[in-house]
Amino acid sequence: MADRINSPIELSLNNQPTGEGPYQGVKHRAYDQAAGFEVLEDFERFNACNDTFARAQWDERVRSKKAIDWFKSMFRHDLGIRDVEGYRRKDFAIRNAGWVGANLVMERSLNHERHDGFLDDIREYLPSAKDKAPVDSPADMAAEIKQVARVFGADLVGITATDDRWHYTRRFNAKLRVEKPNAEFADTPNCIVIGTAMPYQVIKTFPSAVAGVAAGFGYSKDALTLQSIAQFIRNMGYKAVASMNDTAQCIPYAIQAGLGEYGRHGLVITKEFGPRVRFGKIFTDLPLSHDQPIKFGVKEFCDVCRRCSDACPPQAIPHGAPQDKIENQSNFVGLRKWSVDGEKCFKFWTNQGTECGICIRVCPYNKDLSRRWLRAYFAVFRRLAASPLRKLALWMDVALGFGKRMPPSWWWKSRPGW
Repeated sequence: MADRINSPIELSLNNQPTGEGPYQGVKHRAYDQAAGFEVLEDFERFNACNDTFARAQWDERVRSKKAIDWFKSMFRHDLGIRDVEGYRRKDFAIRNAGWVGANLVMERSLNHERHDGFLDDIREYLPSAKDKAPVDSPADMAAEIKQVARVFGADLVGITATDDRWHYTRRFNAKLRVEKPNAEFADTPNCIVIGTAMPYQVIKTFPSAVAGVAAGFGYSKDALTLQSIAQFIRNMGYKAVASMNDTAQCIPYAIQAGLGEYGRHGLVITKEFGPRVRFGKIFTDLPLSHDQPIKFGVKEFCDVCRRCSDACPPQAIPHGAPQDKIENQSNFVGLRKWSVDGEKCFKFWTNQGTECGICIRVCPYNKDLSRRWLRAYFAVFRRLAASPLRKLALWMDVALGFGKRMPPSWWWKSRPGW
């Protein structure tokens, strides 16, 4: 594989980044059995240059003026705005403001090699202390890390082993449009996964620009939370590398760390917040005990539920059973699972001029648990969803009107609006 990706004008279907062949590393059957997807013998690690967002920079099948404007609109005041409810100036104003925290962190050391936003690695704030604080009990240390993580804003925390199957073979340099090496993590055997819940009320207005603040501020909060936890670990004398969308896939790590199950829409469904969670990672050599994957009936419920696939405007979410079919080069090779067609999904995003989270909005596991009656309802729903009465749970959720889109004007007038 060539080290350089040719310009979009020169690119052909036979000259593109690829994987490095079937995986030859250690298998993790215990994790795989609970993951909600099946790792096959021809499994290949993923090249991040094949990610749909990266391909929008170099691949003419995904790249378009609308796609380029979509990226630019994060940093411009004049792109995307139109006289349509949810896409007016104040809607884009709050959406873009949500990204400020993430952008400040990622561009702290901006130079010719630092141009990839939240796809780039996070530079450490201060190096590790020279002497390591003793850790007598990895289990106690894990409990303390979770306490620290919640102080710094994490809504969910899980710990698992570093698993290089989910690490990218190569990464993408957006400025130069070339491949670049990925970092190695052999000396950081543990992975701390944090989850940040996105606000329920504003998600009810997807698709809209105002709803885009949920993702943007989720990333911004992640960036601060991850850095703070990582610096705590370094202050203790251990290595800690904070990671957002760089380096490795978040979803399989979150599942292996016991934070949720895999859903039809390709997202992690958590017990606490459903799919409206952003995930980040910290790779460390701090001695920590590990959490185990959990199962609470998501796979079985998703087998009969089609709310996300039925509601998806570009029909990017599969209706059928998990499979290992490759829709395009943005899919994993060698995984049997529900795979979203990233090309269709991203094209809808760029046509809208902002993010789409319809699949999150309509998911029956997406609930606001701030009120007692909703907590009581969701407890009943989850019990039914995990039982042979799961179709009743689905009917009940639809009948009660959950997942309905609310107009952005409703959110602006709501108090509190979060």
